[in-house]
Amino acid sequence: MSIPKLLLVTHDHRTFEMFQDQIKDFYKEKIMIVKEEDLNKGEDIDLILVSSSQLKYEKNYPSGQVIIARRAIDPGIVEKLVALPPNTECLVVNNIPDSTYDSIRFLENLGLNLRFYPYYPGIDSYKKTKVAIIPKATEIVPEGIQQIIDIHVRPLDLSTLIEIGSRLHINLDEAHLFSAKYIKEIIHLTRSLTGLLNDVNKLNHELDAILNTVHDGIIATDGERNIIKINKAANKILGVNITELDMIGKKIDHIFPKLVLQNTNEELTQSNKLISVNEKKLVVNKTSIIKDDQNIGDVTAFQDVTRIQHLEQDIRKQIQKKGFSSRYSTEDIIGNSKKIKETIRIMDKIGKTDRTVLILGENGTGKELFAHSIHNLSIRKNGPFIPVNFAGLPESLAESELFGYEEGTFTGGNRGGKQGLFEMAHNGTIFLDEIGDASLNLQILLLRVLQEQQVMRVGGRGIIPVNVRVIAATNKDLKRLVEEGKFREDLYYRLFVLPLRIPSLRERAEDIPVLIHTFLKDYSSSVPQIDDEVMKILLNYKWPGNIRELLSVIQYMTIVMEGKTITVNDLPEQFKQTKDANKVDRTDLISKLKLEGEIEEFYYILKCLYEAKQQRINIGRGKIVEFTQHYECHLSEQQVRRRMEILKNLELIHSGNKGQGSKITDYGISVLNLIKHSMFKVNSLN
Repeated sequence: MSIPKLLLVTHDHRTFEMFQDQIKDFYKEKIMIVKEEDLNKGEDIDLILVSSSQLKYEKNYPSGQVIIARRAIDPGIVEKLVALPPNTECLVVNNIPDSTYDSIRFLENLGLNLRFYPYYPGIDSYKKTKVAIIPKATEIVPEGIQQIIDIHVRPLDLSTLIEIGSRLHINLDEAHLFSAKYIKEIIHLTRSLTGLLNDVNKLNHELDAILNTVHDGIIATDGERNIIKINKAANKILGVNITELDMIGKKIDHIFPKLVLQNTNEELTQSNKLISVNEKKLVVNKTSIIKDDQNIGDVTAFQDVTRIQHLEQDIRKQIQKKGFSSRYSTEDIIGNSKKIKETIRIMDKIGKTDRTVLILGENGTGKELFAHSIHNLSIRKNGPFIPVNFAGLPESLAESELFGYEEGTFTGGNRGGKQGLFEMAHNGTIFLDEIGDASLNLQILLLRVLQEQQVMRVGGRGIIPVNVRVIAATNKDLKRLVEEGKFREDLYYRLFVLPLRIPSLRERAEDIPVLIHTFLKDYSSSVPQIDDEVMKILLNYKWPGNIRELLSVIQYMTIVMEGKTITVNDLPEQFKQTKDANKVDRTDLISKLKLEGEIEEFYYILKCLYEAKQQRINIGRGKIVEFTQHYECHLSEQQVRRRMEILKNLELIHSGNKGQGSKITDYGISVLNLIKHSMFKVNSLN
């Protein structure tokens, strides 16, 4: 029996060699393969195998003799195609249109999530892509391609080989061996893809676990805005009833249109955009994922503003645990005197505003107590309360303590820099105690913060906004410091918005018994009795240290006392000296006044203030000048001012703030009597 002849017709020699090797491998010597150029005229051919339908029509072969080759692909190449990102645009290149479109149809039938576009020599126009898929002939790939995937010459598929044998009536008893070899390659590919799929599934599970531990809502989309990932927090925040499976693959524009943030050409990230979704306020951030200059997807993250507020409250509680919170309130202010009640009444009104407060008062009057109380009366009561004492703040450290510093500014500084006290007081109150001791350089920086509500760290370049209420306090006459050039006038008026003057203990002497009783309960396990003579001495004492001094005296007496009653012997040193030297001191005062000027001049000033007290009026220097001229004691206003300073330093008079005038003290009245006695040898005024 003669060997059947098979005419093999292809477009190029590489395809011919591939087909010839396959047929010989499958049928051994059972088929004679003939090239078209080797075919003798009139020679009989049993079967014709053409590589494309185009060749069939070009050669005009008899239809009954022709088989159009069906092509497969090397299984190893599939791995390279699967590795391409979804929706990658690929140029499918071949030497003729027919083969090109046949390759595209074949690739599409593989179910790959890729986008294919044709290219062959002579095509009018084609899609510009970065990836090309081609069988062997890489020389015809157009310019500009960055990645070439050579799928080699596509071999005949098994069905074509079997059809050749069937048409030529050849026994196919060994066909199963070739089939087994082909299946083996498929199994190997399947195993590789299964391993790859397992790795991908593992990564997906790990990614899901990570995303679901995050409290922010996260939605990932591909280049076509299809949802590819969404975490549980996103569902919870958005309050949707759609399952994750129902959302995957859907357009984010359709399901969550308000979350679609448009990027500009220059901006790949949209930060901290505030939007409303289902009556919730969300802060949204979106970042585009760029690969090879193409946007292949976006990650949108969002937070519920309410949750952010809760986090801020938690942070505030942590700050309060560090001691940056107010410790006192109005209930801690002790006293029933008219003076203290009036001060509390004004404080209540001031506390309910959010404006700057300036607390004025002598040392020891409890200015910090009032500052704490004002904070607790305000809308900021749940925020931090940060006290700063300028009297104890070194000039070299003041700026960095108040405004913080950036990392690397100071040798040995904190890693990452340090927050300043103004930053720590954000949404709360900062208490600037002893503001009169602030240097002029520091006053300039404070003025900027008060004006702009912004701080800049030492060594920093960025501006940090702060929302802080300022309460300042001083025992100094700031107006006088302004006149002397020691305090900036613009800062003075920034602070002098809501002034609150705290009365001295001398001005609220009727509160001394209740203060004593309160302190005794606080500092003694069993409340002792106080001798009447001791109480009288305490009530008549001038208390230059005010409540702070009273507290110290009580602590001293409760420690040194014997038995259950505090006696005169238990009084501290300052009272013993006062008791013995009171009369001598007043006599010595007259001598001191004589050294400072004419005794008559001091007499008429004190007499004028005494008469004003009798009439329950306050008077200023101008009235005193007129009074002295009436008695032919001609003093200028400047001379009166100088002498009143001397009287004030000797605690004979008390000068109020501007517009409040001056008053003679009880001590001043007793000295006035002594002066009158020495001058006119008459009875005292009392």
